[in-house]
Amino acid sequence: MNNKLRFLLIILLLAVISINYANGLRGLVGDISSFAINIYIGVKDGLADTINEHFDQRDEIRDLKKRNAELLELAQVSSAYATKLNAMLKEANLTQYAVKTKIVRALSYVTLGDYNKVWLDFEDFDENKIYGLMYQGYSAGIVTARDGRALALLQQDPKSAYSVYVGTTKIMGVAFGSGDKIEIRYIPLWSEPKVGDEVITSGLDNIFFEGLKVGKITAIYKSESYFTAVVEPYAVTEVPGFFHVIL
Repeated sequence: MNNKLRFLLIILLLAVISINYANGLRGLVGDISSFAINIYIGVKDGLADTINEHFDQRDEIRDLKKRNAELLELAQVSSAYATKLNAMLKEANLTQYAVKTKIVRALSYVTLGDYNKVWLDFEDFDENKIYGLMYQGYSAGIVTARDGRALALLQQDPKSAYSVYVGTTKIMGVAFGSGDKIEIRYIPLWSEPKVGDEVITSGLDNIFFEGLKVGKITAIYKSESYFTAVVEPYAVTEVPGFFHVIL
């Protein structure tokens, strides 16, 4: 009887050990599986990010090449046009037309919080001259002198002013900075400016040459003596690195 009881106890003990061992084994297998799955997911996500980054760079390179080709074509056409124009001016015994520009580097804002005044690294700067400022092929403001240094007044600055034409009929006006926008003032009342009209530089002030794009009119207000037009500028100069100065 004792032997039978002892045998049953041994069988029961083995059964308990077997069950516990199986559970532990299953837990170990489960932990290994989870670890392997986490590694797989991590590798997959990392590989996906790398592939996406590669394709993003490829798309960006393709877009830059396309833009470069467009600019090259534009430069070739402009060069051909300038050559033909200068030939005609030469035949008429007139001064040749040539736009000279210089790349200058933005150093810093003059004061923190005022993003419309920027110090420039401008060699051979003439303190007695006002220069036109370009950014990304559009008007960007003017360059004046302060304390013997070149100061860029971006075109939203209230002290930035230059002559412009409005619309296809070349209505005359003056562009002034107005905080976060540009206003075209002194537009004659007898003229007919319209919302959507494009604004370009006139070149009459010897700051810019004629035809540089400024922006489009978004609103028009009438006063007693002239119209004032609000312009959405083409140039976005929030954090500029370099500008072109018209010499």
